[in-house]
Amino acid sequence: MKTNFFLRTIICFLILFSIPVFAQRKSDRDLILIDKDWRFSLGHLYDTKKDFGHAEGYFSYLTKTGFADGPAAKDFDDRAWRKLDLPHDWAVEQPFNESASFSHGFKAAGKNYPEKSIGWYRKKITISNEDLGKIISLKFDGIFRNSKVFFNGFYLGTEESGYNGFKYDVTAYINYGGENTIVVRVDASMEEGWFYEGAGIYRHVYLQKTNPLHVAQNGTYVTSEISNDNAFVNAEVKLENKGHYKGNVQISQTILNASGKQVATNSENVSAPEFYKSKTYSSKLNVKNPLLWDIGSPNLYQLITEIKSEGKVIDEYKTSFGIRTIKFDPENGFFLNGKHVKLKGTNNHQDHAGIGTALPDEIQYYRIAKLKEMGSNAYRCSHHPPTPELLDACDKLGMLVIDETRLMGINDYHLNDLQRMMERDRNHPSIFCWSVGNEEWQIEGGITGERITN
Repeated sequence: MKTNFFLRTIICFLILFSIPVFAQRKSDRDLILIDKDWRFSLGHLYDTKKDFGHAEGYFSYLTKTGFADGPAAKDFDDRAWRKLDLPHDWAVEQPFNESASFSHGFKAAGKNYPEKSIGWYRKKITISNEDLGKIISLKFDGIFRNSKVFFNGFYLGTEESGYNGFKYDVTAYINYGGENTIVVRVDASMEEGWFYEGAGIYRHVYLQKTNPLHVAQNGTYVTSEISNDNAFVNAEVKLENKGHYKGNVQISQTILNASGKQVATNSENVSAPEFYKSKTYSSKLNVKNPLLWDIGSPNLYQLITEIKSEGKVIDEYKTSFGIRTIKFDPENGFFLNGKHVKLKGTNNHQDHAGIGTALPDEIQYYRIAKLKEMGSNAYRCSHHPPTPELLDACDKLGMLVIDETRLMGINDYHLNDLQRMMERDRNHPSIFCWSVGNEEWQIEGGITGERITN
């Protein structure tokens, strides 16, 4: 009798606590942090033997699809490599050397140390058969620098910047129900800046799963206008269709306050984008008596965007934002929410003493809190786009931000970097200014610099 009662109690307990787990899974979107359990080894800048034979084959990954060799090959034996978790900065681990670059803290890494300028990362993941039909992507927040990424031996692409986030669609290359191999080759031989930059996968990495019809990466844009006791919120959403879906879908937009209470909602039926096309839609919402984002009271809201097909939620996308007004006056300076604010700012590099560039998220909050403690109210990201967690900390703690791009120019390479930064960061209420360049001695004070800036 006691045994049966005990079993019934356990079963009821399991049923009770399993319900929320399934209920939380509202859509096909899943963002999984995959920082744990990577293998790492240093390679070599120009000696292919010391670089594990990479790119020695007659047919290379640039010649034939899926022909990655050396560590980039799916079945390369990496069991002797070091185990580690990301984020990781291998430069900070190196000894000091007086002949090393002074702008990088005299750490023995970079182009003068070919055996310390290339890093290889490998990780194996299993992807379920249940994910067949979804769009599967690898999402990197930042790698320093010149990274090449491979998946199951297939070359995905190169990202030269050490500061831009990027994403690769790996759907076509997946071994469903089995093991899959992610490989990243990092070339940190060249510097982008004149300051400590680190080396390696120093920001987070994610595996993203979505329905073929989904909100595009950084696909929401929230703006607001305040009138009396109302905030009129304009919520744009960019949908991407990587499937054969045709017809109408419902876009449902809901705004939650900091307590999770619904304060505004809007739904409308729209025609879906065509195959492999994208389309932007706009919704109007009204928030009554809004709590404004301010330095002293950084009130945040969350926009929940749901995409529904035949009543089923196929995608859910969350956007944190704030409601506030900013104004620059040539005579009187800067105004936040109609109040004059004297900017007391600091210029900040992303590395931290003794840690390098691979900072734990909590360090971001610690640093912003310390700056506020000493009286600072503004933070300039010197001299490149920051890690997303830094901006989250500024939003939540009430720190104004100047967001800065790394390269200044007018060609696609430069403007694409600038656009990616602005699309990624545009919903952060902490950002009040964008910087398109810094200390550009070759062009400042002349007509060329004026043309580029314009």
